[in-house]
Amino acid sequence: MIKRDFNLDEMKYFLSLMGECTDDYLYVYDLTNDKAIYTKSIMDVFALDNNEFDNATYILKNVVHPDDLGMLIKDLEEGIKGRKDEHNLEYRWKTIDGEYVAISCRGQYVLSHGVKYLIGRISEIGKKSRFDNKTGLYREVVLENVYNEGAKVRHSRGFLMLIGIDNFREFNEKYGAKIGDEALNILTDSIRKYVDDPLNIFRMPGDECAIYMPYSIDDDIEQSKVLYKRIRNEIDRAIERRKFDVFFTISAGAAEFDSERDNFNDLLKNTKFSLHSAKLNGKNRCEIFVNSEYINYISKLGIQDELRRCISENYEGFELYFQPIYNPSTNCIVGAEALIRWNSTKYGFMGPDKFIPLLEDSALIIPLGRWVIDTAAKACNRWITNIPDFVMHINLSFVQIVKSNIIKDVLEYIGRYSAANNHYVFEITETIEMEHIPAVDRVFKEFIKNGFSLAIDDFGTGYSNYGYMRDKTFNIVKVDRSFITNIDKQKNNYLMVSFIIKMAHEMGIHVCIEGVETEEELLCVKELGADYIQGYYYGKPVCSDDFEKQHLKKLILG
Repeated sequence: MIKRDFNLDEMKYFLSLMGECTDDYLYVYDLTNDKAIYTKSIMDVFALDNNEFDNATYILKNVVHPDDLGMLIKDLEEGIKGRKDEHNLEYRWKTIDGEYVAISCRGQYVLSHGVKYLIGRISEIGKKSRFDNKTGLYREVVLENVYNEGAKVRHSRGFLMLIGIDNFREFNEKYGAKIGDEALNILTDSIRKYVDDPLNIFRMPGDECAIYMPYSIDDDIEQSKVLYKRIRNEIDRAIERRKFDVFFTISAGAAEFDSERDNFNDLLKNTKFSLHSAKLNGKNRCEIFVNSEYINYISKLGIQDELRRCISENYEGFELYFQPIYNPSTNCIVGAEALIRWNSTKYGFMGPDKFIPLLEDSALIIPLGRWVIDTAAKACNRWITNIPDFVMHINLSFVQIVKSNIIKDVLEYIGRYSAANNHYVFEITETIEMEHIPAVDRVFKEFIKNGFSLAIDDFGTGYSNYGYMRDKTFNIVKVDRSFITNIDKQKNNYLMVSFIIKMAHEMGIHVCIEGVETEEELLCVKELGADYIQGYYYGKPVCSDDFEKQHLKKLILG
């Protein structure tokens, strides 16, 4: 507390002069005698009948928002007791229209002639920037101030939690914006049931709310999951009371903080990542921030940036490898599968199981997919010269099918070369989403209409829609190699492959067996009547030059 004597009448004169020179409202608050003096302009905005009054505590109680009164009194008591030298708080005052507006109140505690004063200024923050009228919560900028000011005063630990409504955009589209606002209020009311301090709950951008929770003595981060479950259960009860006219779930992410170690921006970043993880992992759950997972996520972003750079710089580091496909009855090559490989100058050689999901997540698979089609078609056009019935197998991502004009791309790039459309098989790995998107069926029909063949890749693993076989959408079924390993010793594998081949043949569909590596496996699948075989027994994926040397040399030179 500053100790400096001054003349109160001169201070009043100073306030009257400065009140004409600033948009802020200046004040002198006599804490000892409970009197207050403000610049006159304060009466133009706020619900005060005078700018100078006794019994200040009583009058101000009628102006301050009831939810904020407790924290204001607590802060003033700290200053009166000499535990704080500065008052720096954001709360709400009632305007002359009866609404509440967020204000920033700052001041210094001064001792003059034995009387304690608080001298400072009030700024009108504004409803839109600091306070959310729909939910009655403070906004993110206030959360930042609360955290930073708290970190200055004392060392504290706790957690920050972000809670968001799952699929909120779709929710608004289904029910309308008004019901969307009601859902937000159900969320905020459910939070308030367990968190009653207005400076612990905040409205964030979009559909999210934040809970700022300093620890008590024995608390830890697991407390966040307990709180999440209570809030989620309260929301479920509110939905039930509404007789289920709306339904929504919430996801949450929580990150621990130590005020001596963590700045606000890093804390918010960590919390947003944990919420992102909760939504990626299925929604309707709470995830706690784990630094190793974040590091892995940042690493993936770095790889995506490098993939983007390589694609933009003429597909630097990408190369197509080709694995032969043989007819077991003639022991002759009939085609090849084109497989993408990437050797980055920054990350070195990386397996497709690592970089292809990143290409799909970022939609970079679309431009790279065009390059794959073009490069594979060029090779196919060369090899049909010596093998007239040669067929090139090209993989398509589900992302290419639903997010690009894949038929246009295929016709454009394959049309550059003389090999007819029947020299191409497009391989597609099934997903559950395929069944629920009508556009996927339309794309498949366009492939068939244009004379292309389609193959189900990795058949038998995870998800297999036998309806596609029944409707003869696909000409070829490719049995996953997990069924082939030790098929000569594993009876169940033998029976499963036997069943698939028999069923496919009765439907007029060909079967290609992947992953054949040994002679014993080869003899088994031959015995079962496989139409095509692909695996290390006949050859590993290799670059185009090596493919020609190993499998086409005699034919090309002959």
